[in-house]
Amino acid sequence: MKPTILLILFLFTNISFSQNQSAYQAECITANNEGSVTIKIWNTKRGKRYKIEEAQKDALHLLLYSGLQSNKSCIGQKPLLNNQKEIDAFSKIDSDFFNKNGLWSKYTRASNLNATLPTSIGNKNWAVYEITISEKQLRLFLEEKKIIKSLDSVF
Repeated sequence: MKPTILLILFLFTNISFSQNQSAYQAECITANNEGSVTIKIWNTKRGKRYKIEEAQKDALHLLLYSGLQSNKSCIGQKPLLNNQKEIDAFSKIDSDFFNKNGLWSKYTRASNLNATLPTSIGNKNWAVYEITISEKQLRLFLEEKKIIKSLDSVF
């Protein structure tokens, strides 16, 4: 009986955790050779209440932890944090990086796209943003903090 209850609790915990983690959705718009990537992002739970700062932070989280899926406009990209060691190293600076006056804003530019809804959400009333992230500069920051290895060190 106890294993069944524990299994049910575990499943509910994972379901609610995964739902909180995936409340935002994104589409890659462009990834260019100068080291920046532009995405369209919206939050399915917050709708019109989704703030531009939240969208910028979510876009950074996407690039750091999930990477980007390929589509007609972009080639897929792996996350900047490729393994548990890098994730653990970043977690040590995560709260400072993403705080109100943190460095996160240095790597993003944003604009509101309420008139341009992603095709996957139809005619819903969402706050949709176009976020450009300087992936090159973010990568350099992570390398300087010794969170990830330089691309040069691989070769």
